[in-house]
Amino acid sequence: MFSDEEMTLMRSLGLDYDFNSLSEDDDRWADIEEKVGDFLTLKCLDEHYNPDNNGIICESILNKIPV
Repeated sequence: MFSDEEMTLMRSLGLDYDFNSLSEDDDRWADIEEKVGDFLTLKCLDEHYNPDNNGIICESILNKIPV
């Protein structure tokens, strides 16, 4: 489900899960959404709110979170 690049970024944010075994109703999705979303908005956007390379990875991760 997640690429190596995505998992590396999440682990750098302190998320150390078996990302490919998360079920759709797993509570850890909320942690992922919070940490990745915060990192995106606080560190990965330029002055015009365009994402940098890490921001693009964050957006990809967030798009995989079940609704």
